[in-house]
Amino acid sequence: MDENPYAAPQVELVDDAGPRQMLGWSPEQLRLLGWLSLVSVVGTLVLTGLAAASGAMQSDTMATSADWLSAALTLLGCYLLIQLKRFAEARFSAVGLGWPVWAVVVASLLVELLDFVLGDASLEPGWSMLLYFGVLALSGALTTWMAVCLLKVQNAYPVFRVMAWLDLAGGILLATVILMLLALFPLIAAGAAMMLVFFKAAGELAGRKV
Repeated sequence: MDENPYAAPQVELVDDAGPRQMLGWSPEQLRLLGWLSLVSVVGTLVLTGLAAASGAMQSDTMATSADWLSAALTLLGCYLLIQLKRFAEARFSAVGLGWPVWAVVVASLLVELLDFVLGDASLEPGWSMLLYFGVLALSGALTTWMAVCLLKVQNAYPVFRVMAWLDLAGGILLATVILMLLALFPLIAAGAAMMLVFFKAAGELAGRKV
């Protein structure tokens, strides 16, 4: 049947090209990031228990194990955060994440370095304690800034926004220093939400490639 030459052109009102814009990403890469996020969450829970046990039992072996595990988890967390930034830029065309994400990465590494260098001195009254908790507060403030930028990402998954809100809560609690122990709960939950973000993206991309 001939087309009506006077009919309005038929076009899609929404170009559903999200996953196709994810150049350089594959479902396997995203699933790996999801599993690494799970490792980070479980590792943080183990670290919390190990740190509590080493303090109660005054065990140097447990304390040393906790220090090495903390360093490994910090490096893993920084890597996942950088990959999350790359993913958000590719999938949601996110902008303005560079400075806050890299600032959080640097602050996290600095906190870990101070913890390693100062050791128990970071908990004793004096300049070392002020320095350590000052950097910790700065890390919380930067996490809050990053969370606000994550919340500004347009057309993101609902779980992505949940992750951003949890980061916001954790960052605020960490910045107060007094409530920093409570910050552990929303930040661990944010790690679990990050895992779901990567798995959802992997499923989405795999479905588009079928």
